[in-house]
Amino acid sequence: MNYQVFDMHVHVFPDVIAKKAASSTGQYYGVSMFADGTWAAFEDSMKNTPEIEKCLIHSTATKAAQVEHVNEFVAGLMNEKLFSFGSMHPDYPAVEKEIDRMLSLGLKGIKLHPDFQGFAADDAKAFPIYAYAQGKLPILFHVGDRKSDFSSPKRLRNIHDRFPGLTMICAHLGGYAVWDEAEKYLVGQDVYFDTSSCLEWLEKEQAVRIIRNHGADKCLFGTDFPMHDPKKCIETHLGLGLTETEYRKIFWENAHKLLCL
Repeated sequence: MNYQVFDMHVHVFPDVIAKKAASSTGQYYGVSMFADGTWAAFEDSMKNTPEIEKCLIHSTATKAAQVEHVNEFVAGLMNEKLFSFGSMHPDYPAVEKEIDRMLSLGLKGIKLHPDFQGFAADDAKAFPIYAYAQGKLPILFHVGDRKSDFSSPKRLRNIHDRFPGLTMICAHLGGYAVWDEAEKYLVGQDVYFDTSSCLEWLEKEQAVRIIRNHGADKCLFGTDFPMHDPKKCIETHLGLGLTETEYRKIFWENAHKLLCL
């Protein structure tokens, strides 16, 4: 069975920093990167994976001073098949103004990576972001880390409980490398999961259990390019043995609904 695929978790970097950024990410997580994160590498990947018809690109401002530049960069990549989430940082001084600018640029949401940005996800200094984004833009959070608890599932649950009107996407099936915690704190909550960077390490039985207990209508396919080969990611997902209805939702329908396409 062939499916239309929407990749909700893609990273592309400016060429001048792409190779360094991709290498640093690989070193941090202790993995070999599939590609170097350049635009050319992304285009090659798309050509080699025609199943992926649309993508969501996002990047992270590791410093407040980078926020506007990151947002302009990812906005400039958008076309009829490519969509972008901008970035925000809790130290950025004009949160509301920049979120309004994100909307004017056509950005579809916000990406936060607490571990790389150096803040606890449920720290009060980030609350202005969550409060103003409610009802305006979804926020995709990197969740889970072996080296810190800045983005732990418990912290994400705290955000969800405090800001119930915020549309949250919890990456990596609710928590990279801490999937037991994801099951405890996030499975079944009114948040989305993406499936990036998890099936490569997660036992098949637990992956299927998380998806079905959480609900396939709240799960979104993602590859985490350039970390992983998108074609292999699709094959791994198909190996889970989900139903045709579940695959249609995860691969395509949920992304369209979430992004109002």
